[in-house]
Amino acid sequence: MLILSKRSNTCIVDNSYNNTHIHYLFSRVKMSNPNSDIVPPSQELTNLQINESIDAELARLDSLTISQVVNLKDVIESELSKNIEILSSQNVDMDSSLVTADGFPRSDVDVLQIRLARRNINMLRNDLNKVILKSHSMLNAHFEQKQEVAQSNKTGDNEIEYKIPFARFTEITPGGPIEKTGVQLNDKLVSIGDIHAGNHNKLKNVQMVVLRNENKELPIRIMRDNSLLDLKLIPTREWEGRGLLGCKLDEC
Repeated sequence: MLILSKRSNTCIVDNSYNNTHIHYLFSRVKMSNPNSDIVPPSQELTNLQINESIDAELARLDSLTISQVVNLKDVIESELSKNIEILSSQNVDMDSSLVTADGFPRSDVDVLQIRLARRNINMLRNDLNKVILKSHSMLNAHFEQKQEVAQSNKTGDNEIEYKIPFARFTEITPGGPIEKTGVQLNDKLVSIGDIHAGNHNKLKNVQMVVLRNENKELPIRIMRDNSLLDLKLIPTREWEGRGLLGCKLDEC
């Protein structure tokens, strides 16, 4: 008599018959359902035990860290590969028939081993889907939290750095884009686009943001007599002077 446990793949053979006798008896019986859990033993029973740590980790999946979930995913994928390789080694897949045309077990493959591998693959695929969904959920939550922190930090930066002037308009050409914006001589530049006191890099990034926004509206914040003014600048070459701004800036 052969008994297979549902998850552990444990095989128990009644010792009143030797393996050869049992194999002979089963091989002479037609298989009405070749995919059932009750299967005839092969001459060499192979115990395909799934890694026991998988069940243990799945039981506490909700309490695992991201790194532990990723490690569990790797273990499951390794077990899947092992079982898929068993099928490949016998030139069968998940759908290959295990009986002959007249309904008897095939003698050219290890039927028991294949069925155990197939059942393992089905269970492991379900486990893998569960773990992947969990990892996606955890990663999304992790990145959302990081974005919230980054946004919070950015807001804090705006409140501090966007009030700090970092350059002074020391020359303004009449008729130029800066003059048309309303900027006056000796006004101080607080921000232009996303460039501010914390990232202007010795005014190099001011030039870059202006070039990227040629003929586009660009927000600019200036300080005049300790008051902040928000203006709209359109850097352009379509005026009689040179450059995109028509001014000279010096670091404060």
